[in-house]
Amino acid sequence: MDNRKNVLFSILIVLVIIAIVLIVANSSFAYEYKNDNYMLFYKDDNVELENDIKLYLSRIDDYLIPNSSYLYSDILVENYDFLTNFALDYIINNREVYYDKIVELDNYVYYDINYKEKNTKKYIDIEEIYKITDKYFGIRDYSIINDNINIKNNYISLSDYTDRLFSLDIINVDVSFNDNTVIAIVTYDSLDKYKYTFKNINNVLKIYNIEVAYGE
Repeated sequence: MDNRKNVLFSILIVLVIIAIVLIVANSSFAYEYKNDNYMLFYKDDNVELENDIKLYLSRIDDYLIPNSSYLYSDILVENYDFLTNFALDYIINNREVYYDKIVELDNYVYYDINYKEKNTKKYIDIEEIYKITDKYFGIRDYSIINDNINIKNNYISLSDYTDRLFSLDIINVDVSFNDNTVIAIVTYDSLDKYKYTFKNINNVLKIYNIEVAYGE
């Protein structure tokens, strides 16, 4: 009888462990999915907003910093080449999200930021580029001026502009408010600081500019 109880107890323990694993796995998936569709809403509470900005930037600064370009303007979002390179880098590094939207067309040879020759046959509808730039910067339907991409029948080549990595972790965010603008001084684990400027558009924060935060 005791042996039977022990067996039943062991089975019960195993079932409980399996249930816990499934719950954690589902929660992780839901959290991941939520973040893929995450929007940065404006909040008056500094602590909440700082935490939201930390989460928001930690998912995209790998594509923001390496692709930042100020060739045409000292305001980041006015550099349309940056917007395109950011969106392409985002898609390339999140292929699992876009796998059913990527098509194969003519081979395209191009040069990256280091003048390294590359090629691709992968393309995606330009509308997907505009969805990303609208989501993060509030800009869409701009002129695509990059000389490292090919457009064919409204599909744009998935040109990988830079292999540069930005793998620093955010350790602190300090926010301040100015009319419809939010300024976030972001400190990374290298102790480098960046000044992120967000525009408040209908209570959703959109990235406007990024600067190195000297003396902040």
